[in-house]
Amino acid sequence: MKKVIRAFLIVLLAGVLCVLAGVSTKEEQVRREEPVTLTWFVAEEGYTKVWNPQENVADGKILRNTGVNLEIKSGDLTDLDALIATDSLPDLITVEAGTAERLLIENSGLAVPLEPLFEQYAPDVNIPESMKEWYRNEDGNWYAIASYYYGPERVNPQYGGYLGTHNNNYVRSDLLAQTGVPMEDLRTKEGLLTALRAAKTLTYKEQTVIPYAGWWTRNMAEQFGMKVEDEEGNYLSKYRQPEWIEALQFGNQLYREGLMLPEEFTESLSQRRKQVQSGRTFFCTGYSNVQDAKDILYSYDKNAQMVYVGQVRGDAGNMPNLKSVSSGGWTVTMVYAGTQHQKEIAKFLSYMTKEEATLDAAPSIGTETYDIVGDSYVLRDSVRKEFEEDYEQAAEKYYLNLEFFVDWTIVQKYQPPSEREDFRKQYKGCKIYDSKAVDAAVSVSSNNEMQLLKEKIDNYYENAEIDILTSDSLEQCTQKYQETIQQMEKMGLKELEAYEIRQYQAAKQKMGE
Repeated sequence: MKKVIRAFLIVLLAGVLCVLAGVSTKEEQVRREEPVTLTWFVAEEGYTKVWNPQENVADGKILRNTGVNLEIKSGDLTDLDALIATDSLPDLITVEAGTAERLLIENSGLAVPLEPLFEQYAPDVNIPESMKEWYRNEDGNWYAIASYYYGPERVNPQYGGYLGTHNNNYVRSDLLAQTGVPMEDLRTKEGLLTALRAAKTLTYKEQTVIPYAGWWTRNMAEQFGMKVEDEEGNYLSKYRQPEWIEALQFGNQLYREGLMLPEEFTESLSQRRKQVQSGRTFFCTGYSNVQDAKDILYSYDKNAQMVYVGQVRGDAGNMPNLKSVSSGGWTVTMVYAGTQHQKEIAKFLSYMTKEEATLDAAPSIGTETYDIVGDSYVLRDSVRKEFEEDYEQAAEKYYLNLEFFVDWTIVQKYQPPSEREDFRKQYKGCKIYDSKAVDAAVSVSSNNEMQLLKEKIDNYYENAEIDILTSDSLEQCTQKYQETIQQMEKMGLKELEAYEIRQYQAAKQKMGE
């Protein structure tokens, strides 16, 4: 009888243990399926992404596919410096590619080497090899994933990528019609001046129209055909080029005639976009200035279209020589060495670099807004209507506003043929050059002595340029320019230019040129 009871107790205990084991297994499974929250600091002052998977279609899709929630904070470089100094970095760090903080984080052992990370947890990550080499640290490791990187593997007819530029001009077609100036006349200095003078007298919804906005001397100098290297491939300092002087003189004329307002020199990008959005801006240089603002304006007023114009030719009539978008990338994102979520981060990054996720994150497309028809994405009519009726509301619903892994060559690969053809037509007669070597030439964050010299000279010139552009006469403008260059030479401009030449050549070699 005792043996029977003992056997019964053993069986009962075993059953209980099995049940408990089953409960434990289920609890463990539930824990594994619960979303992981990754912390993230974005060193972009004014960046306002709010993670909301309940309301934002893009956030919800990422959560479903990765099991990751994001806790995002933003600030400036001073805030990032404080996080570094106090060893308080979050799981992910995003910073502009050319900053000294990127190298500081890499060289201080604060970032995870990405190749072994992906090899272990996400071997299918979709990142060009040339990006790894471009950002490879002197210690042999690769730490940084760049956004909007253009590499030779994808910038070619076979893949479908190509170099673009933000050095464009835009005009309000409805207001242009009121001036009576043909669109093609805006591609000459005299034709543009005629249109701007006429626009100065216009109003829009009881607002005085701003004739010209978006001044950046480099943009105009490149539209006039400024070169970045001579026939032997030697780097040319922008300050020495005749097109730079011509651009300053043209900007001064715009200012003296009241076609470019004094606020132009103090307005932020956000303020300038608001002016476009309000409908006050007639003519604007630079895609970044009109980006979403023109679409918001159009959703309010279907007659108020800001359309692509092209570039202005200089006195010599030379072909515009336009710097590409920053082909080396806009920002870089790194993984903190102290994170407890390396596996989850690797899988999240692998997902975000997939072609579908890239299309979802693209600001001009969005998530669940399109269908793939053949080899191209096609926006759904219902979504297009939502954007036309209320752009801001639709953008809040469909746009991810998390572009730190976007590879625009993937977007180009899936572009409808009509868009690719429009691009070819728009830039016929222009040259767009790869920006990597030029950006590398003027980025000296790895050399403290040169960094200090560059900051000193750049700060001096930025203040002096405003004085040049606001001169009372053409003669005074030219004289102030010459005096500025002389002062910069006393400060060490030639030494800085020699350094830039060496940097430029090193970058070209790295690019295989």
